[in-house]
Formats: sequence, structure tokens, C-alpha cells
Amino acid sequence: MAAITKIVTESDGLRKVAIPAYKLLARGMVFSPPPRVLSNSTPKTGTHLLSSLLKSFPDMMFSGHHYSLHNFELPGSPPATERGGEWELDWRRLERVLRSINDGQFMTAHFSPLPELKSLLDMLDYRIITMLRDPRDVAVSSAFYISRLERHFLHERFATELDTMDDRLMASIRGLPATERYRGLGSIGRRVSRYRQWVGDPKIYVCRFERLVGPRGGGNEEDQRAEIEAIAAHIDRRLPADELEQVARKAWSARSSTFRKGAIGDWRNHYSEEHKRAFKEVCGKQLIELGYERDDGW
Repeated sequence: MAAITKIVTESDGLRKVAIPAYKLLARGMVFSPPPRVLSNSTPKTGTHLLSSLLKSFPDMMFSGHHYSLHNFELPGSPPATERGGEWELDWRRLERVLRSINDGQFMTAHFSPLPELKSLLDMLDYRIITMLRDPRDVAVSSAFYISRLERHFLHERFATELDTMDDRLMASIRGLPATERYRGLGSIGRRVSRYRQWVGDPKIYVCRFERLVGPRGGGNEEDQRAEIEAIAAHIDRRLPADELEQVARKAWSARSSTFRKGAIGDWRNHYSEEHKRAFKEVCGKQLIELGYERDDGW
């Protein structure tokens, strides 16, 4: 099954068939109790780890819907990176998609915390979970992900403009400017800052990758159980102790087609002193504000 999933994920042709079929199946599942859930994250912060957990809860299934705000940009509008981060969105279409998610289902997204979007989610009674991960690990994961996934919009740039993994990691940290032919990539600091406003909202549960990943990813059982219990309470799916243990064992999985390592602190295996200096320049402040370091002495 894992091999089939990988083939579907990496094939545009198969995705065009499989994903609509799954969405149609999910749309017919209308008997689960509320709420509907938005699993939101910066790319490569553990989206599939959280999805694996949510699918393990009773009366909760994946809707088949995964989006970024780029999917809702108005036709002909320039990319947000060329408008100082301002979005020009088809809000009616976005609302239709959000309304189409049934109770007892979750969708995944890479959504910036636009005030209009937060108001819409609140109106539709979504429970929101935002995933955080050490940005140093996010940069590593992004570099490997873009390098190996041919359908990624930056894959060709990484393959033709950057000669080594060290170069690709540096691009993941510092970013790449847009060209006439290619979209750009913001620095890791800019990417993290776009999602910061999700943190601190009392209606939103902030899930830490490092707490959820558990022993097989370098975490510990106590943190993992506490994180699962908190998520279960947030989405009204509280579990007895024996079921919680079963869910915890299933949460960490190497079967995802986008899984590479899923470990805490993997950045230490890849960062040179030059990478560290670059990271501190573009994301050092955010790293401290998010609680991953006390100062820049790492």
C-alpha cells in the first residue's frame, strides 16, 4: 500500500484520477459528529504526522482536500511574493471549499493567518490545529523534499542552478529570488513569519512536532501522550487510556510518500558553520521567539 501511495503522489496523471475519486467518497460520508477540522502548517513541519494521528481518531477521516492560498488566487493576479505578501483571492470559491468539508473530517492546508480567513473559519465552526517544528529542521526537510520531488515547482531550479546538497540547503535557508521563468522561494525566516500569527490565538491549538513525534522520532512517550490528549480534547475526540496508547503507536509512520526521516534535531547532521551563520541572519530571532533556543549561541 505504501508503494502504491508513493506512485500516486508522484504521478500527476494518477493524482488527477485518484484524488477526485477519494474526495467523492469522503463527500458521501455524512454521519460523523462535529467538528470539522483544519490541520494547518508551514510546509515540511510534520503535516503527514498530524494527518496520520487525526485519521486514527474515531469518527474522523481525511476529506481529501489539501490547499495553499495559491490555489485560490484570482486568475491573472501576480504571485503574492510580487505584491509584498498581499493576497488577491477568490473568497467565494474558498468559502465553498471550506463549507464542503463534512463534520468528522479534516482538511490539510498551508494557509497564512489572514484576518478574513480566520473569521471565515470561525463562522464555519472549524477547529484549527497549527503545526510547529524547529525551523532549522524545516529547512533541511524542504531542501531534500524539493530535490527529490520532480513535480515540485522548484525542483528544476534546484537541479539545474544548485550543484550540491549544501547549496540546496543554503537556498532553503536564504531563499531564491524569482526569475522571468521561475517562481521564487522566501527565506526560512520569511516562511516562518507568515504563520506566526496562528500562534497565541486561544481558539487554535498549536501542536509541536517535537512533542508529537514520540520516541521513534527522538521525542519521548510522555510528551507524545500529552500532545495526543490535548489534540483529542480540542477536536472533541477524547480517548480512554488503552485507545490513546494504540493511537500513539500508529502516529509516527515512515509509510508516507513524502517521509524522509522524521527526527528531531536532524539539522545537526547537515549544517556547516556557514549554514548556521546564514540561518541566524534570516531566522535567528524567530527561533528564539518560538522557544527553540535561548540565544544565538548554538
